[in-house]
Amino acid sequence: MANFAERLDLALTKRGFTGAQVASALTEAGIPITRAYVSQLRTGKQTNPTLQVLRALASCLQVSVGWLVGDDHLESGAVEDLQLRAATIGLSASGLSESSLAVLRGVVELARKAEGLPDEPETTSEIPDAAGPLRGPQRRALGRRLHGLRLAAQLSEEQVETAIGKGAAAIPAIEEGRIAPAPITVERLLTVYGIASPPIREYVLSLARGEREAAWYDAPSIPVWLATTYALEQRATLIRTFHTQFVPPLLQTEDYARAAIAAAGPATLGQLTVDEALALVMARQEALARDAGIVVWAVIDESVLMRTIVGGHVQLRQLETLLEHAKRPNVSLHVVPMEDPAYVPRTGPFTLWRFAEAFEPDIACAHGIEGDELVTDTGAVEAYHQAFTKLSVTTTTREETVEVLNCHRERLSRALGK
Repeated sequence: MANFAERLDLALTKRGFTGAQVASALTEAGIPITRAYVSQLRTGKQTNPTLQVLRALASCLQVSVGWLVGDDHLESGAVEDLQLRAATIGLSASGLSESSLAVLRGVVELARKAEGLPDEPETTSEIPDAAGPLRGPQRRALGRRLHGLRLAAQLSEEQVETAIGKGAAAIPAIEEGRIAPAPITVERLLTVYGIASPPIREYVLSLARGEREAAWYDAPSIPVWLATTYALEQRATLIRTFHTQFVPPLLQTEDYARAAIAAAGPATLGQLTVDEALALVMARQEALARDAGIVVWAVIDESVLMRTIVGGHVQLRQLETLLEHAKRPNVSLHVVPMEDPAYVPRTGPFTLWRFAEAFEPDIACAHGIEGDELVTDTGAVEAYHQAFTKLSVTTTTREETVEVLNCHRERLSRALGK
């Protein structure tokens, strides 16, 4: 398997880029690096580029990050924590001498035999073909999103063209979906529009690179921050979520969801009406229902089960639905008890996403008053992980959750005279 330095060198050579050209393109896109740094990456003298730099290099060279870091199998199938650590070891071996690499390969072979694992599969370092032109739906979705971002930045077409250089991009044609800009041009536009959040940039760039089809959350009526959270949710293999006011949206019935949106306000989902916001909640549930491989680990405060935001019959149906969810193999539902809780974090509701790609770290999302805040700082994400871990060991078990839900269902049934 070729290492990162070898693959970067191959991609630069095959795509016809010099280190200076790549450094200039990334710097103009808002990711300042030098020609010397590209050269050090290319020769293996630098071996730990940030994820942002990796993504920018992959975007410029029209390859996937998985191919670039030397794992041809990252793009398909689930990858667990052990594979993440294995991929990290492989990347850190970049720059070792041939004799050291031979020793490392021998140790890996012995370890695989000792654990009864098959021989390591053969992989190819052959560079993939450059991405083809975007199809019509992709071009139009990308154009509408860039149009919305430009308007939000309060910039005219002329101001944008001046900022990135006259003739660098035909803004009207891009926004109308008539032409597809190069991914590196989209990088530059995002920088001009003040988009600094890595997840939001990656959400737009994944469409620009043709890595995904246009999706329901690409609609211009959905704010870019919310579309990004939905895109992350769709790619996650594990969703951890903690809620203190309402049942988690992924587990809500339609009638309960309508009441929860009305109580919080549709503006929290960037919409003008309850019906428009409700449509987003239902679309999220439908999308996740199609992928049984996604695991949802939800922790709710017991007050959620007692809070009345709808009529008794709707509340009863919501409790029955939670019981159904609690018995599903890919849902782990737990309750923070009202009496003597062992731990309650000083935070509002939040969600953590874990992804299949070994090179991609977890992302946290703090659900605020007017919108969601995506958290990518390693230390901050770890703090959310620690909070969720403390919650998980002090809440009800799966069996106890069913008992608690049944208790509240019987309480409400008696109140309704059933």
